[in-house]
Amino acid sequence: MGILEALRAASTADPQFQQLRDNIRSDPLAYSQYEFHNGLLLLRNRIMVPAETALRSLLLQEFHNSVVGGHAGVTRTFHRLAANFYWSGMRKDVRRFVADCQVCQRMKSDSLTPAGLLQPLPIPAQVFEDISLDFIVGLPKSNGKEAILVVVDRLTKYGHFFSLPRHFDSAAVAHILVHGVIKLHGIPRSIVSDRDRLFLSELWTELARLQGTELCFSSAYHPQSDGQTEALNRCLEMYLRCMTGDDPSKWEQYLAWAEYWYNTSFQSSAGMTPFRALYGRDPPTILTYLEGSSRNTQLAQQLLERDELLRVLKTNLQRAQQRMKLQADKHRRELILSEGSWAFVRLQPYRQVSLRLQKHQKLGPRYFGPYRVLQRIGPVAYKLDLPASTRIHPVFHISQLKPCHGQPQQQITPLPLLREDVTSPSTTVDLEDKVHLPGRGTVMDGPFVSAPKNVTADDSNATTSPGNEEPRRSSREKRAPKNLTNFVRF
Repeated sequence: MGILEALRAASTADPQFQQLRDNIRSDPLAYSQYEFHNGLLLLRNRIMVPAETALRSLLLQEFHNSVVGGHAGVTRTFHRLAANFYWSGMRKDVRRFVADCQVCQRMKSDSLTPAGLLQPLPIPAQVFEDISLDFIVGLPKSNGKEAILVVVDRLTKYGHFFSLPRHFDSAAVAHILVHGVIKLHGIPRSIVSDRDRLFLSELWTELARLQGTELCFSSAYHPQSDGQTEALNRCLEMYLRCMTGDDPSKWEQYLAWAEYWYNTSFQSSAGMTPFRALYGRDPPTILTYLEGSSRNTQLAQQLLERDELLRVLKTNLQRAQQRMKLQADKHRRELILSEGSWAFVRLQPYRQVSLRLQKHQKLGPRYFGPYRVLQRIGPVAYKLDLPASTRIHPVFHISQLKPCHGQPQQQITPLPLLREDVTSPSTTVDLEDKVHLPGRGTVMDGPFVSAPKNVTADDSNATTSPGNEEPRRSSREKRAPKNLTNFVRF
């Protein structure tokens, strides 16, 4: 039975339509906007749909899910449907149907302000008690180094910069921390870092456990939790870019001066330079020697001034945090998910390493899931019930989640598949943000889901998955002419 035949049958059987038909016959002038045509009741030339749930749902599916409807939004779907049909509360039903559409929830990007109000990290009590660290990678080779480890004290903003080779592991980073940070400032109470595979390795975790250090990882795919180090990275890159000029391969010899420049530069949030915040004085300069002068008698006064400086520093940081939170929350919205509810997750790979080329990302889904919310961790972080084969951290910032409306489908959108042979966290890793292949553009990957154990690097079917049907071909390594080594990057 077609939809028009179903409408005729439902109109004949509906008691309200029968009463309306009798009123039209008894007083045509009062009901001049209504008319009967071929067994259908029309209102201003639009077919009236009786209170039949199946018929209204069928029309909503036809005008929204079909190739003509195109999964449009509420306004477009309503106007397309209202051009030929009418029932009381149509716009409300369209709004509910579009909101519950699983395809729209997975495939469409949000146009709303980011979810989750700003949650500043607590201000540390002592210097170098809480530190944050990150890596700057993808730099041109300079004295055999291609990366920089950035370590920042969260209280004084004092920073240390260390050059690293391109390939390094957690043991090398731990060695640098011991000889470059811990020996000077002691063992930190907590470390804020992004969720790089380097910090998830067993060696680094064991080192932190032996030291009694609590690893405060930021939420998965939300690097803004480590925004302090990210901002410092931009300043450091700017300094090296300006100092090296046309010879970027000499950046390593400017790294020590970059550290001095940063630590002696005024910080608006602290209200002073990191050097003064740490040592209680400005950096020494070349002064004229005065015979007989001594500062030993002023030691007590210096200690009092040091305590007062720390108090002023914490006050300035609190004011800066309040000011930043006030401005940031103007462009954010509060969103709370209840435990046991369902939510879609948005994956934006950050600091992830592999060589898998995900094809057709332009038309790929914007969200995956939905997955059940297991626990609320903090004001803006949630733990999801991800599949057992998932290799990403199950805790996400609220801005990466979208509540699922309607009844979740039984078939959950799987996470992207990743080969097992390129994601072992216990081996030496290459912390490249992006991999550039000639003629293939930029490859962005993330260790999402492990592949079956029987998949090997020599398996010709290892890369076959939705959107990755063609195996990657090997190609020769292209090298730039020696006279252009500092200017050409492949």
